[in-house]
Amino acid sequence: MSDDTDILDLRSGLNSLYMIYCTSLLPLVIIGIAFFYSGLTQRRSSLTMFAIPFLISPLIFIDWFIWGYSLCYAKASNKFIGSMEFVVLRHLKDSLLTVYANTRGEIFALNHFLFNGLFKVICAALTFPGCIAERGRMLPMLVFLFFWSCMIYNPVTYWFWNPNGWLSVDLNKLPVLDFAGGNCIHIVSGFTSLAYSYILGPRNPKILYNYRNINTGHIIFGTFLVMCGWVGFVGGCDFKFSPYSLFIFVNTILCACVGGIVWMSIDYYYSSIPLEGTQDSDNQDEQQQNRHVDSSARLSPLTSHLSNVAPVISETGVLLNQHLRETKSNFVERRKFSMISFSSGIMTGLVVITPGGGYVSSPNEFWKSIVYGVVGAICCNLSTRLKYFFHIDDALDIFAIHGVAGFVGSILTGIFANKQFNSDGGWVVGHWKQVGYQLLGSVVTASYVFIMTYFFLYIIDLVPGLHLRIDKTFNRRMKEEKMKAKAEGKDEESKMSTADHPHADDMSFLEAAELMGTDCYEFNGEYMMDFVEFIKVLRPQDYEEDQLEELYPNTDTQFENIHGLGSDYEMQHEGGTHLTKRE
Repeated sequence: MSDDTDILDLRSGLNSLYMIYCTSLLPLVIIGIAFFYSGLTQRRSSLTMFAIPFLISPLIFIDWFIWGYSLCYAKASNKFIGSMEFVVLRHLKDSLLTVYANTRGEIFALNHFLFNGLFKVICAALTFPGCIAERGRMLPMLVFLFFWSCMIYNPVTYWFWNPNGWLSVDLNKLPVLDFAGGNCIHIVSGFTSLAYSYILGPRNPKILYNYRNINTGHIIFGTFLVMCGWVGFVGGCDFKFSPYSLFIFVNTILCACVGGIVWMSIDYYYSSIPLEGTQDSDNQDEQQQNRHVDSSARLSPLTSHLSNVAPVISETGVLLNQHLRETKSNFVERRKFSMISFSSGIMTGLVVITPGGGYVSSPNEFWKSIVYGVVGAICCNLSTRLKYFFHIDDALDIFAIHGVAGFVGSILTGIFANKQFNSDGGWVVGHWKQVGYQLLGSVVTASYVFIMTYFFLYIIDLVPGLHLRIDKTFNRRMKEEKMKAKAEGKDEESKMSTADHPHADDMSFLEAAELMGTDCYEFNGEYMMDFVEFIKVLRPQDYEEDQLEELYPNTDTQFENIHGLGSDYEMQHEGGTHLTKRE
């Protein structure tokens, strides 16, 4: 794997420049993920979502340098995990031009190290901010990150991308096609988040009333950065500049655009049920009003008369009316566009094309990327509702957008793959067995990741001081309240109502800390977008005496010598409820 010459030929130089270009695009994905997740959450947790991708990047990269790269790509006698041959890049000491070679081509070993190291950082950035959103603690997450890196990501990557891996195309015994990480990146990310969200439990319903994400502009900006970086993410897996490179770029962008349009169209259709002017709208309004009359009474009068579906909290910590796919703005019965929906569709399109990449890129088959975008957007949009059935509060839908999209993309690759990059092709070229191989690879990866994640998190949660959730007794209290509610014959809506919550008036310190948000808990009150609250204070000295007498004609108050009143008081900072007297 080494070359002792110090002179690059023209072909090697072009390929090296191409790979350096693709590698330089990958940090855009990390920055974009930070903006995307931060914009999706509430103000109280937005900085945490933005900071985590940057905080974990040096940890992942140092681990990758010490032994992660070796465990993924060094040859070993087994087919499941690598050896220590490449520890601390010691294999580079013999030559400046050491290369890593496989059936796709040759790439300088140091560039291969850097390119795939950023892949691992991206996988971690996709996973960990969202899975602890608005309720998880960072310290136990960082402890789990070590085990996730060593025992989950590294083995799975070896299976698919090491020439000796048991699911690799190079070994060709159970060849699973994964061009750029449908299994290694997205199924790992999605099912890690699913297991993490399951063991954390749902968010506290108290923080979900009047839920507003902090900045939709950050979501759009983050999506744009991810889309720009994803061109290098997929295109760089060719390991060389070839005629297929530009086709990979075009297919990636085309699939993302189609995914965004289809996802937004689905949400646009379901954004108002029923529509104004439909024949049965009055009857449906009356039925919905009757169905939720009790829960409406427990909420504010404003909400109950503005909506035909009151915002009742479900066990997943989300609004039941979102589960029913009814209007998000419950007081306007008309279909509406959503930039969050569009951005989610763009992300889904980028993910679903990832396992196909070069396998489905050819001059006469751009239609395949359109099929990927349409099927991926439909399946993943519908999959966002699975958490309501499984009662798993995946706050940012990482499982749907990455886990399900990676799964769908892998199956589509088994159907539409061409005979490129040492592949026997998919069903469309007569190799129908490839669909079975793809299904095997995805199921094995998903099962392994979910089981190992749950096991490590369960153990970590038992260690004193490493409880996963800020409010560590929340899930136990909810189970007790659920059992009590069943014994008393209360329905689910009554049980989860904030107004009837038994701890509403007497909450614990940890519950209060969780409700204050992870930014306050982890970063001592540093916020992504802080603001100053201005309060208008009405003082008698601000009015003339005759105006006050007109305002208060029936009072016996003497409005004389009042111009000094109020001068001894100043406004409190945000969160204050009283004026503070100056000393």
